Amino acid sequence: MKERAYFKIRPRFGKAQNPFDIGMPFFWWKGHYDLHFLKRLYERTQDEFGAYYDHHLQFFLQENEEATEIEFFRHVNDIASDELNKLIADDKRESKSKHKSIVQQKKMLRAFLDYLVLIDQWNTTKTKDEIIAEKESEIKELKGVVEQLTQELKEAQKLETEGFINIPESYVLTVVDLFVKLRKQELKDGRELAFAQFGIVWVKMICRYFREDKQPISIDTIRRYFPADLKDLKEKYAEIPSKNKLFDIVPAKKRR
Repeated sequence: MKERAYFKIRPRFGKAQNPFDIGMPFFWWKGHYDLHFLKRLYERTQDEFGAYYDHHLQFFLQENEEATEIEFFRHVNDIASDELNKLIADDKRESKSKHKSIVQQKKMLRAFLDYLVLIDQWNTTKTKDEIIAEKESEIKELKGVVEQLTQELKEAQKLETEGFINIPESYVLTVVDLFVKLRKQELKDGRELAFAQFGIVWVKMICRYFREDKQPISIDTIRRYFPADLKDLKEKYAEIPSKNKLFDIVPAKKRR
């Protein structure tokens, strides 16, 4: 079986094509590819972790048969975890400069491992107990959402009714005309008496709670009488026929 190529290597001669490519110019032992991956990682900022990971992931998927991201993820996670453990074991604090370097490398590795946890869709970095605790938390949260939605449904159903307001046959446009006129009524201060942001609200209300001769009223039958903007009437807008305008809405006389 052909040995897996996990990381994209820079060319032997000339400049590296991408700062994420690993390796050195001329010759180097390919068995140390993990160390070269870490060397490039230490040169990155935390904001570059995603791009760095994805750069080599795409190479791995293209260069290897039947390659999967979980295989790549586990390998990268093992490299970072093993190196962090090695640094902890090797840090004898005998040299100030070496200790300072190890501290910086440990800080970078811990940040990178935190990033890997965030993208770990397979839960490979979590223990069984952590997975169970996380699932229980999700279940508890979902139960809370269900309870809230159930309560909201109960409140909404209080307004529901199986009954409807019946309109005699051929008089549906007469009722529609009253709602059209109601929509145009204004108070003394210029505000609309009954305001809806969208004309379709009036249409849905009529179709939901009214019937014509006990038969449902089609939305398409009346929507053209309720334009979205009364000041910008489109071609599909229609006026109520005069024969259907049987009633007016007249302001009441001011009472003393």
